[in-house]
Amino acid sequence: MSGFMSSSTALTICKADSAASLDLDALRQHAFTPEIDADGRRFGWVGLGDPLDTDGFELAAVDARFMGFSFRLDTRKASGAVIRLQLAEAVREEIASGKKVGSKRKKELKEAITAKLTARAEFVPSVIDCLWDAEKGRLLVGATSAKAVQPVLDLFKTTFGMDVTPITPAGDMPKLFAAILRGEGYPCEGYTLHPMGSASLAASEQAEEKAAVAVQNSLNAVAQALEEGMAIQKLHLVATSDADPDRQLEFTLDAGLAVSGLKLPKAEKGAEEDATFLVNADVCTAVADMVEGVGLA
Repeated sequence: MSGFMSSSTALTICKADSAASLDLDALRQHAFTPEIDADGRRFGWVGLGDPLDTDGFELAAVDARFMGFSFRLDTRKASGAVIRLQLAEAVREEIASGKKVGSKRKKELKEAITAKLTARAEFVPSVIDCLWDAEKGRLLVGATSAKAVQPVLDLFKTTFGMDVTPITPAGDMPKLFAAILRGEGYPCEGYTLHPMGSASLAASEQAEEKAAVAVQNSLNAVAQALEEGMAIQKLHLVATSDADPDRQLEFTLDAGLAVSGLKLPKAEKGAEEDATFLVNADVCTAVADMVEGVGLA
């Protein structure tokens, strides 16, 4: 499982309208509860990576700059196969009773069956990690799907009264990816970026007949795809620290500035949880700085 306390994580980088420490009491006031909202969901804050911690929030209080916590969302979903089976049975029964079943009636039956089955289904929990950087007014969300991230941002606004918005590129990221691929190293925020050979490419505006392709571990193949008119939409990168060449951060960046597959350091045996958290927070922050550096320049 990915997350800020695991071996790898995703990142959506969000900027707030102000930089400030967050109120821990507000976090607790909006902690996860079993109450079901109007949309049939249960949600709220929990301790970082711990879906059962609705009061401790220890990693939200270990450092003046960084606060770690998670968003838990429980949803229910009926089985598609069961819905189709029960719909077929309901339609057959109505036809057998002499009723005419048109598309409108089928839709009504499907909606009723879906609502009934959903109400009986078990809740399935999901947890998304969050890292607040009070110094930079930046929220890092451990997911890349806009659908998954938006409920986190909505609750953040409700809890702390701050708007947070995912960053978006100021320039042409596929063009920048091509420059990184063809260059000898791209300097950024005290690191130098190099391509790792894996990329996702799609047709450029000049070559719309080309289909999207993925290339694994071959810089030459990526370069060839560029020559054929493709544009890089996602690029696997390694960032080497200028001050410490042994410090390397590996991640994949897409054209919308979402980060995936960010490798986190292996926790030292016997290390305290808060120490591991701060090490990982430093890595995530360094990558966020680089992404802002290349994407917002």
